[in-house]
Amino acid sequence: MAGIAIIGDAVSVAGFRPLGLATFSVERPEDARAYWAQVAGGEYAVVFVTEPVYEVIADLVAETADRPVPAVTVIPGVGSRGGVGGAKLERAIERALGTKMPVKEEES
Repeated sequence: MAGIAIIGDAVSVAGFRPLGLATFSVERPEDARAYWAQVAGGEYAVVFVTEPVYEVIADLVAETADRPVPAVTVIPGVGSRGGVGGAKLERAIERALGTKMPVKEEES
């Protein structure tokens, strides 16, 4: 049975352990490279990575993009701005539609 894993700083991943996810806590985003072979090897169908980790392992994630597993999802980490996930979503929409979609900003 394929599981779900998350890689990120200790605070960001702590809440996922009680939900049954395999958690890989790293002190520095660069440390995630050491775990990548394990999480991308087929044991996990879905891998969540925090944005700071993704910025460091984007090249490794790209190598698995054409494989059915793992599906990699970028999530904000504690204190991160949330820009990487939004940018990836915009690029996916642009590829699917063949054009950029204007984004209406919500009024405060």
